[in-house]
Order: sequence, then C-alpha cells, then structure tokens
Amino acid sequence: MEPHLFGDAVAVRDRDGQLSYADLGDLSARVAAAVIRAGVAEGEPVLVHASLSRWAIAGMLGVLRAGACYVPIDAAFPADRQRQYAEASGAQVVLTEPGLPRLRPELTPIDLTTLPPGRAARHGRLAYTCYTSGSTGTPKPVTVSAAALAYSTAARLRYYRDRVGGFLLCSSISFDSSVAGIYWTLASGGAVLIPSPRPGDLVALGRTARAYRPTHLLLVPSLYAVALRGGLADDLRSLRTVVVAGEACPPSLVGEHFARLPGTRMFNEYGPTECTVWCTVHECTPEDAGQRSVPIGHPIPGTRVALLDGVLHVSSPGLAEPDTVTRTTVDGLPYYRTGDLVTQRADGALLYHGRGDDQLKLGGMRIERAEIEHALAGSPGIAYAAVGMAGGHLVGFLVTAEDAVDRRAVRHHLLAALPAAALPAQLIEVDEVPSLPNGKVDHGELDRRAAAALAALTGSTSLTYRVAG
Repeated sequence: MEPHLFGDAVAVRDRDGQLSYADLGDLSARVAAAVIRAGVAEGEPVLVHASLSRWAIAGMLGVLRAGACYVPIDAAFPADRQRQYAEASGAQVVLTEPGLPRLRPELTPIDLTTLPPGRAARHGRLAYTCYTSGSTGTPKPVTVSAAALAYSTAARLRYYRDRVGGFLLCSSISFDSSVAGIYWTLASGGAVLIPSPRPGDLVALGRTARAYRPTHLLLVPSLYAVALRGGLADDLRSLRTVVVAGEACPPSLVGEHFARLPGTRMFNEYGPTECTVWCTVHECTPEDAGQRSVPIGHPIPGTRVALLDGVLHVSSPGLAEPDTVTRTTVDGLPYYRTGDLVTQRADGALLYHGRGDDQLKLGGMRIERAEIEHALAGSPGIAYAAVGMAGGHLVGFLVTAEDAVDRRAVRHHLLAALPAAALPAQLIEVDEVPSLPNGKVDHGELDRRAAAALAALTGSTSLTYRVAG
C-alpha cells in the first residue's frame, strides 16, 4: 500500500471517523517512529490492543513499518483472554486506545490517538502473530512473515477479478480472517468499512451497507446465514463478491445466497491460520445447493496440496514460520499437515469432511461431526445447523428458514444421508447458533446445551424430534 497513489481517497472508515490514504500513511509512519523510540528491535513483538477500528489498522501498519511483529488483541475479547495473549506474546510495548485497561503493568504504552511528531521506516522480516486456541486451552502462537503476507495478498489480487471498492470488515482483529479484508482492500485502493467494534453486529452491518454501498464481504457461514435469514439481503445488493470462510459451508446456504442475491458471486475459502488465511478456494454455483457438500475448491495461485492418508497437506509460500508450524517434507517440499480430512472429486475439486481429531464414535462406527451438520443443514426448511454431543448422543440445533419445520421431511432426509446411529436424539430450534469470538460455531457450548437438553428428556433416548418454539 503506497499512500501517495490514492491520496485523499478513504482508506478506513469506522463508526466514529475515517482516515484517507494520506492520513493512514502519515499516522502509520508516526506509529513506527514511536515504536522504534520505545526500544523495539527488528522482529520483536508489539501488542496492538484496540477495538476493531481505524486505530487498530493504523497500529498494525505502523508496527510493520517499524520492522516489528504485531500481535493483535481485540479489546472486545474477555479480559482473561486478552491478558493470556499478552502474557504469551512476551511483548514489552503495547499500542492502545484511551480508556482500555492495562493488560500488564510492566508494558510500555503508546496511545495511538496522541502520537508525537516524527516518521520512521525500517525493514523487518516478520508481520504478525495470531493465536489459534479456541474457547479453552493454552494459546498456540502462529507467526507469519512479511513475505507470506505479501504472497497471500498478491494471490487474492490475482485470483479475484472484481477490484475491492468497499470491504465490510466484520472479523475480529485477533483472528486472521481480518487480514484478508484489510490488506486486500488497501492493496486495491478501496475503503475498509468497519460497521462496529463487535464483529457479529448485523444491525450495524446493514446500516453501513446501506450508507456506503460496499462491494465485498467476508463472513463465517453461520453468520452469513443469519444475515440472509434476518432480512439483510436488500441492504447487501451492492455486493459483487461474498466470501464465506472459517467453517464448513452448507449447500443450503449457497441456495439461500443465489435466491436472494443472484447477481453476487459467492466463494467458499478454506485455509488454516498456519497458511496465512487461505490456501484453497471454490466459486460457488447454484448447482452446489443440490450437492451433499460444497467444495473447498482448488489451491490458490502458487500453492500445492497433497492428500496423505486422507489428510490434507499444504505446501505454500504462505506457510507460517517454522518454529510455530510443524512441517513435513514430501518430494523435497515442506508441507503443513492440516489435520483436516479431505477427498478429491473427479474434476480435482477438494471436499472437506471435518477434522481428523473431531470424529465421533456412534454405534461402533466413526463419523465426522461436520458430515452430520451438513446433512442437517441440507434438510427441508433448515437455514443452518450445528450439532452438540453428550453421553454418546447427539442434539441438533437448527436455525430454520421457515415458520414451521416438517419433522417427517427432516427425518426422511437424514435417514437417506446418514447411518441410523448418527441421527440426533433431539432437534431444537434456535434463533442463532452460539459462536466463539472469531464467529465460528462454539461446539463446546453446544455440547453443554446438548447435555442439558438430554438430561431433560424422560424415558428412552430413542430418536425424537422436539422442536422448541
């Protein structure tokens, strides 16, 4: 991103203000000077503790211009999670906004909103570190180099034909899905449009879309399904491109998309954090709505994949740093073992079948949770579905597309798609599926809800279809 190329054009707009490309260039250069004055060496971590805002993006670019490595910590995250990431990073300097609590008393703070004069630039090899832990567990750092970030962004510019005019950024800064929207947009000379500090705020998303007519949007499938079901399609008609990523995309969502936004292209991206956001992509078609699963597509430009024992392995210039990603050598090339179970269609398109470590053993057989969720989501009248498990039994949680669910039709569909042992013991209608801070389905919470629902059942745990109002 060269600020002088786009000058006064809007680079970032949030609900409280905006920055032109010239403003962003000046602010990031001042951030770089402040970071270097604070004694940060090349490649050292710097925390960017902020909400999803224009200040956060200026901070990220400033750390890059200082040759350091930024660690984004979303101020909307639970306080314990924020402190956990800060402690794990080993950073000594934090870029922050006014009003946020101190993450650690020994950190040297730099206020992004009151930077002193001075500009600086220094080359650095690293770009950022994200953490891949879910709702529990020790954070696992994944560090991405500047070269990997540049490759990933260049691959977007090469693959996607529609230039980004305005990108609705609805991803937490602490997750790498935000990387796609930020750098893709700035490299295109477009505007990053931030509806709200809360990534899942669909009301703000609709309001921003009406006001600024965005061209591009990226959401996790579950949130996009809720947006379409909630009546936001009319607000999103300016979109030329919708990307879903971060979860398995159900065929029913593809059907819903083309029914409501027939003139908008839809893409299903796949990629672990360890591969710098994405490594395969599929352009969806209306025909995908009638398939059992939506492909995750083909490798992006410059990336290779291999299927070893049914597990997807990826070799790419976008692989994260070796000390944060375990690599396997195949035919002389380094590959990352994703742990995801994948098959390949006759046309070469890859099909995702869930995690190798997320298999469920039901009735003496193993089956993927994702396969059950795909079958549920493909049932008549279902917009989105997720599955919780407790005591060896399943509970399906359904976001419906219709006022009433035809239980017989659902049962008939599931029996045609799944072995009997994989059918849920109970189906419960919900307004939305619980999610983690990155927008992905919170299966831990679903398992807890499943335990509570099953405990409330009396008598047999045989198949029942109780749909809560």
